[in-house]
Amino acid sequence: MPTQKKIELVRELRDRIERCVIAVATDFRGVTVSEMVQIRRIMREAGVEMRVVKNRLFLLAAKEAKQPEMAELVDGPTAVLFSYDDVTAPARAVTEYVRSSRNEFPMRKGVLDGQVLSSSDLRELADLPPREVLLGQVAGALQAPVVGLIGLLNAMLANPAGRLLNDSVNTFAGLLESRAKQLEEGA
Repeated sequence: MPTQKKIELVRELRDRIERCVIAVATDFRGVTVSEMVQIRRIMREAGVEMRVVKNRLFLLAAKEAKQPEMAELVDGPTAVLFSYDDVTAPARAVTEYVRSSRNEFPMRKGVLDGQVLSSSDLRELADLPPREVLLGQVAGALQAPVVGLIGLLNAMLANPAGRLLNDSVNTFAGLLESRAKQLEEGA
């Protein structure tokens, strides 16, 4: 019969599984206590929640959350990194920790939108630019044709034929306004 503590742990894990946008499994074998404290601090700063999980309880939580693909994350001693906002945050934080400390903290697998990611997929995810940079690149790509059109129109209006066309349009608009005033006064 399950204890109340285990029931609560399963409930907490289920909640995390349901809320996260990405979950990444890591192997923490060989990591000292002081290194684990450092890793947890780095993860917290990156907005990532780290939990060392008991495999059986994690499997129960995944089943309750109706996300069976999460079962592939646990294999041996496992720490799961949950991110609720940024998809790249866990992979980027682990990669940064490994680079700076030169310690092993391997990412085994991840789950993103129901898809299981390999460790190489996670490394590629870590190399993606931040969300703000990607949004800027998309905005720049969308804005480029409009900026080009404006440049062409300005160049066209700057040459003599363009100025003539512009003056003709302005003169025509003035004539229309004058005629409208005449009609209003006559009515």
